[in-house]
Amino acid sequence: MSSNITNNKKPLKLPEPIITENRNEFVEKFNSSSFKFTHNLARHPLFEIPRLVELADFLLQQKGRSIHFKGSDRPVDDLDDPQSNNKQKERVLEELADIKNSQSWLLLFSVQRQPEYQVLLDQIIEELEQLTGQDLRSQITWLDAYIFVASPQGITPYHIDHEATFLFQIEGDRTSNLFDARDRSILKEAEIENYYLGEFKAAQYQAENQSKSSVYQLTPGTGVHHPSLAPHWYQNGEQHSVALGIHFCLRDQDRQGQVYQFNYLLRQWGFSPTPPGKSRIKDRLKSLALEIISTRNPKSKNEFLRSGVMRIKQIFKSI
Repeated sequence: MSSNITNNKKPLKLPEPIITENRNEFVEKFNSSSFKFTHNLARHPLFEIPRLVELADFLLQQKGRSIHFKGSDRPVDDLDDPQSNNKQKERVLEELADIKNSQSWLLLFSVQRQPEYQVLLDQIIEELEQLTGQDLRSQITWLDAYIFVASPQGITPYHIDHEATFLFQIEGDRTSNLFDARDRSILKEAEIENYYLGEFKAAQYQAENQSKSSVYQLTPGTGVHHPSLAPHWYQNGEQHSVALGIHFCLRDQDRQGQVYQFNYLLRQWGFSPTPPGKSRIKDRLKSLALEIISTRNPKSKNEFLRSGVMRIKQIFKSI
């Protein structure tokens, strides 16, 4: 398949504004508590399935991570190599085109590599700055836009993310289950530390904690905000689902993650480290040590978050 997504004669018009909710919750709850909001992207042409097939084909031709894919008969695969097996790429595009029946789940990474989605991302960030009253662009250290596409009844498993997220439901109904990242009966310190060391499934779902979740019924034109590290899982309804996720790392959260990483190293060396948030000076020294040794020009979010601690671990392995 040859993509013509970049050759459209006329760029698609975006709604103004995209986010239609009043400002109060954005100011009061941003990156501290989950909340629901409304928007004007429901069933926008940028998210129609034929358009997303073109976008997926375009992404598969780019360098870097492209698509996270799971078919009903196979484990999750990352299609992040432009030279990867052509039959696999063809299958992914075919199952995306038939998402209503294919029993598949796809995550399209960094869709802003296509110019129209970059314009969309820029407008959303501008609106979020106005709604939160914060200069987000001065705080954001890593920014990405993902598109999630899943067949009816599909489940996004329980997990945590470093980023703060705004999730826009575009097509189909979906139930969002979000938990409080500050509640240590739900999310343990050890789980957070292990996550920052690269164990992406570190957060463990406990059925007895389900009653503590905030449950949001999402329909096209609604969305939900995930604070950083907020555990969550999703269940699709009777139709296929399309959702846009705006994900961004924030400088203060990056430093907290580095404290967790450094504390792990201190424990390996026989020390009993001070937990994050107990000493501002100690936290800053720990994060600074990781910043110094981290990759200067990271090519992925994983490298951005974990290159420092991984380098130190490699140094001590070689001694």
